[in-house]
Amino acid sequence: MNNQELKAQSQTSSPHIKIAGGLWFMAMMTVLVATIAWLVISVVWANDYYAFSKGARDGAEVGSVLLANFASIQSTKAWVMPLEVLGLSIFLLGFAFANNLHNVRLRGNTMAAVMPALKARKNISS
Repeated sequence: MNNQELKAQSQTSSPHIKIAGGLWFMAMMTVLVATIAWLVISVVWANDYYAFSKGARDGAEVGSVLLANFASIQSTKAWVMPLEVLGLSIFLLGFAFANNLHNVRLRGNTMAAVMPALKARKNISS
């Protein structure tokens, strides 16, 4: 590649930027859903559960509202954390699609274009 082709390549935007934007939006929505679920757990269900005394919580009978509330808290906590990790993973994947692939390709092409000149310069100085 010559300098003009490299300059043209550096001035073009990555075609994957639309994919990255979609991934970032999905990640934002996933983390938002997980955050709302955490808020519901901590504000609504946990307050209802911990409003009862320790003795009432320990002595709750099967099928009671208290145990149903505790089951909701525990089951929701089981899927919220993986959902947060999924959202953050999607966000990082969006970075890979944004400009990183384009920049790595540009750096490789630049090194391939410059390498013969660097070798020739080294041979002249030796």
